[in-house]
Amino acid sequence: NSKRNLQSQGDCSTGVRTSPSALWSRGALPAVALDQKEKQKPEIVLVPEPARVLEGETARFRCRVTGYPMPKVNWYLNGQLIRKSKRFRLRYDGIYYLDIVDYVTSDDSASIMVKAVNIAGETSSHAFLLVQDDEGEYVFYAGEKKTSGKLIVAG
Repeated sequence: NSKRNLQSQGDCSTGVRTSPSALWSRGALPAVALDQKEKQKPEIVLVPEPARVLEGETARFRCRVTGYPMPKVNWYLNGQLIRKSKRFRLRYDGIYYLDIVDYVTSDDSASIMVKAVNIAGETSSHAFLLVQDDEGEYVFYAGEKKTSGKLIVAG
């Protein structure tokens, strides 16, 4: 019987459905009847990896972020916010992407940071862009100072 009463509150004889939130705002349902998802701070579950590219190539970084409500994600290049442009392509398809295009040079070697923020908190992750010049040297950041030299990778 109570099931039928709740159904009659949700459906009018005209066939128009009334949402639970509309019923709650009119006092027809108690507040506990609303299914409210618990807030969850952002978490970067796929961290951006360092990119080593040759001059002239496109550098790509990607990450996957979870959290509720859905976090706002921003990318930073040496601490400066990256905005979508001809040079910086930003896209999202369940994974966030940053592509640095338009003939990357050794001067573009940089620290890349992705930051995710929502009302429950924030998190960030860092990766480096290393661009190899035509002499086989990489330019990279060591703190605030730009350094160049041969990169030796073990393994």
